[in-house]
Amino acid sequence: MNKCKLKTIESFFKKKDKVNEVVQGQDVHVSDDPCSESELDEVAAWIAEFGTEEEEEEQEEAPSQSLHTVTGVNSEETSVLLVERDPGKRCQISDYPPEKQDQVIRAYMKHGPYRFEFKNKLYPLSGPKKHQRRFQAHWFKAFPWLEYSPKLDAAFCLPCFLFSKKPIGKVGSDVFTVKGFRTWKKVNDSDKCAFLTHQGKDGNSAHNYVVQCYDNLKNQSGHIVHVMEKKSDEDIRKNRLRLRASIDAIRWLAFQACPFRGHDESAASNNQSNFLEMVKLLASYDDEVKAVVLGNAPGNAKYTSPDIQKEILDLMASNVQSAIRDEIGDAKFCLIVDESRDESRKEQMGIVVRFVDKDGFVRERFLELVHVRDTYSATLKQEICSVLSNHKLDVKSIRGQGYDGASNMRGEWNGLQAKFMEDCPYAYYVHCFAHQLQLALVAASKEVTDVHNFFEHIALVVNTVVSSSKRNDDLNANQVAEIEHLIELNELETGSGANQIGTLQRPGDTRWSSHFDSICSLLRLYKPTFLVLKHIATARGSGTSASGRAKAAGAVKLMMSFDFVFILHVMKELMGITNLLCKKLQQKSQDIVNAMDDVATTKKLIQNLRDHGWSSLISDVTSFCKKQDIAIPDLNVFYADYIRSHAQNELTVEHHYRYDIFTVAVDQQLHELNSMFSEQATELLVLCASLDPKDSFSSLKIDDVCLLASKFYPANFS
Repeated sequence: MNKCKLKTIESFFKKKDKVNEVVQGQDVHVSDDPCSESELDEVAAWIAEFGTEEEEEEQEEAPSQSLHTVTGVNSEETSVLLVERDPGKRCQISDYPPEKQDQVIRAYMKHGPYRFEFKNKLYPLSGPKKHQRRFQAHWFKAFPWLEYSPKLDAAFCLPCFLFSKKPIGKVGSDVFTVKGFRTWKKVNDSDKCAFLTHQGKDGNSAHNYVVQCYDNLKNQSGHIVHVMEKKSDEDIRKNRLRLRASIDAIRWLAFQACPFRGHDESAASNNQSNFLEMVKLLASYDDEVKAVVLGNAPGNAKYTSPDIQKEILDLMASNVQSAIRDEIGDAKFCLIVDESRDESRKEQMGIVVRFVDKDGFVRERFLELVHVRDTYSATLKQEICSVLSNHKLDVKSIRGQGYDGASNMRGEWNGLQAKFMEDCPYAYYVHCFAHQLQLALVAASKEVTDVHNFFEHIALVVNTVVSSSKRNDDLNANQVAEIEHLIELNELETGSGANQIGTLQRPGDTRWSSHFDSICSLLRLYKPTFLVLKHIATARGSGTSASGRAKAAGAVKLMMSFDFVFILHVMKELMGITNLLCKKLQQKSQDIVNAMDDVATTKKLIQNLRDHGWSSLISDVTSFCKKQDIAIPDLNVFYADYIRSHAQNELTVEHHYRYDIFTVAVDQQLHELNSMFSEQATELLVLCASLDPKDSFSSLKIDDVCLLASKFYPANFS
């Protein structure tokens, strides 16, 4: 047997060899048997060689009481480890490796507090010579936690030593665990007894807490392995079947984007909730499922609570995200991000990744929805980077960014796209084309004062008429009367599906193309709309109000003004061109090259309208005004402009309508289209179109691919 190195508790789980290596630890167990005679001889030999004189004397007094043997079995050799039980010699539990601390605690608990007794039971005297006192053996019975160190002639607390935290440095916090207590005169000092003070007056004291920990660990019958109820195979099968029914219901509802909860989920409700009703439906088709779900399930294992539903959804989401991550692999990817406020007024940010999968197909996957405290670009970037990091996606693998046109997203200096470009220079920002067109239309309308006012006026006209069902019925009746009148005059053709009854279309803020539908519907129903407004403005009696009559009267005046009709026709011509582009850009089958061609074609059509569209426009406006009995101003007289200076007022009415409204509106639209569709993004997308795998790479152009690599991704193709 190898020579064992017997130090104090610091040698626990260590062995002595020629290089003093640390035992890597095999199965360690506590032995109640004393060391063999040969082992004790080696122990004594080691003490004689390495131990101090003081340790030798104490070892001679009571070696069997102070040393506690622990054996470790190793395939190569056997090592003897000693646990020092003398509180004055041992080291603290926190000094051991974390993985060994539990074994050390159990080793000490096996033999309990160290209660060393001298042969004559007379402990050493200490204190002032006139009033010397000593430790009393009967204190062991009064305080079960008490232990004594013959080396330090001091008292210690075993539970506090085993379970209290590392000393915090306050005075007295380490007396019963490290230094030891030996002021014996304070022990029998009535209520001020040091031992009673250490215990505490209530059950919440630090000492009583560690005593409870001590008792809990010592009570093996109370451990979870003993109290855990063992389920039979039949119970396990029923639980799994019940859980499967809940999972199937949740999966179907999630796939169909249906709500889970109901307003009344009580047993008496006729419609508890989508989730519970789906579980009932599954049970109705399977008697085995019916026998284990809902009312037939144990009260603590129904698997239908909202918390269970959310937990299952979280697990499903985690599995989907893992599948998306596996689908991405090591490929480069693009980010598509947008944020919106939900019903609870919390800002939510949706993150979509776009990539090419292993089979060469372009995929778009919704990755995560994240709550953000604000919409500053720095906050958004931090949250996006956190999501990418959680899914082990590298920021440097980003090859594109797609956001809306807000300044915090597309800003060239402090926008989100600029911040990502700093980390990854190849993460080029490309705006959604359909959204870009919407922004261009909005910006163009706001820059021209007359056009901006026109859209407010048309909203007033439409909302006044369609705000109630009665007015809408009046509009339909007037429309029928007008159609009949025009048919009598042979101005309308009849046939199947012709001359359908319609209504006015309200313009929407988020869909600017809806303004074109609103303009077209008003042109088609101009006379019926005018009659409805006139009736509202002159009506008296119940169901009418002064404010309603005032709004209707203002709308009537607007509809009878030449300015309103002129801008109505201008925007119909202009938006008729951009509306075609808007619809094309929203098609899923639209490719990049065709989109760029459509944008270029739209610009040419708008330019052609500017250069050659005035004559036909003014002719249509004049004809419409005559048909609706609207006064037409003399286009050759001077126009009275109350905003510009007097020197600039010597302009004709025709000049005002042609250049101040028509030309400015068209030029502003062209300017916004040119600024929204940047040359860099356009060129990048056109070059990327050469890599389209459609029709066996029929659009592949080697020159475009080389230019794409050298101009936009030089580092990847150096």
